[in-house]
Amino acid sequence: MSLDLRIEVSNLSKIYGKFKAVDNISFNIEGSGATAYLGQNGAGKTTTFKMMTGLIRPSSGNVKIGGYDIVTERKRILSNIGALIETPEPYAALTVRDSIMLVGELKGMKKSDIEDHIENFGKRVEIPDPSRKVGTLSRGQRARVVFAAAFLNNPPIIFLDEPTNGMDPAERKIIRDVILEWKKDHMIMLSSHLLQEVTDTCENVIFINRGKLVLQEKTRDLESRFKSKSIRVTFKDNVSIDDVRKMLSGLVDRVEDDASNSFIIYFDGDLDRRADILEYCQRVGRVISFSDYGSSLEEAFVNIIKDNQ
Repeated sequence: MSLDLRIEVSNLSKIYGKFKAVDNISFNIEGSGATAYLGQNGAGKTTTFKMMTGLIRPSSGNVKIGGYDIVTERKRILSNIGALIETPEPYAALTVRDSIMLVGELKGMKKSDIEDHIENFGKRVEIPDPSRKVGTLSRGQRARVVFAAAFLNNPPIIFLDEPTNGMDPAERKIIRDVILEWKKDHMIMLSSHLLQEVTDTCENVIFINRGKLVLQEKTRDLESRFKSKSIRVTFKDNVSIDDVRKMLSGLVDRVEDDASNSFIIYFDGDLDRRADILEYCQRVGRVISFSDYGSSLEEAFVNIIKDNQ
């Protein structure tokens, strides 16, 4: 059985005592591609992922994956999805091969098919020697092992909860390239605090704050509404923040220290205003760097959280 590429979340809640970890959220996702599920720490992202993958039961509401209910048809769904939730730790005493074998066997896969996955997909994500014990691996290497396990049996729908957590930039690029390749004919839902990673891989974003859904939108549309409104300027000579603030008074919202002779300037995002800022900065001293500070998605994240406090 292969699942339709469809996720339906309806009035989903998870309550612990008086605390609502997830509060009556609803959203639908259809078709191949990648969707980012974003929010601050404690917003309810991992709790939502756990309910969508059958790890915990909802307090109310329901989730359908590929048209099947996660509570009543959990086994059918779990054998056809991939999931990496809350950075699972493989058993230190097992080898890399045995760790992936264990997950494949739980999915009901043939041993030969699991071996093929270790050989082929393992090379794709550059897992360590399959005979090595997991306990000897670095954090990033372990993360690549569990990432490889999440893709066993070519699942049509994949949930990735901060998949690059603990990885260095080279490792993150490997994972990013896999997501870009697989999303062409699979559905991927991921959470991440690395917003540039989201910008690079996801067409859609869903924001959650304090357990409540606050936004679902195309990434490009969201970025267009939140142009970069901050600039990092660096001077060659010694310049004080007071000099910069005095020169830009009335032109920008505020100026903050960044590093030696480097400042972050916050303004309204207008392109003409940007040119004026550069001109006035050059009157303060010799400018050696003048560039956007933070991505448009970062601006969106900060503003959406601020508006929903």
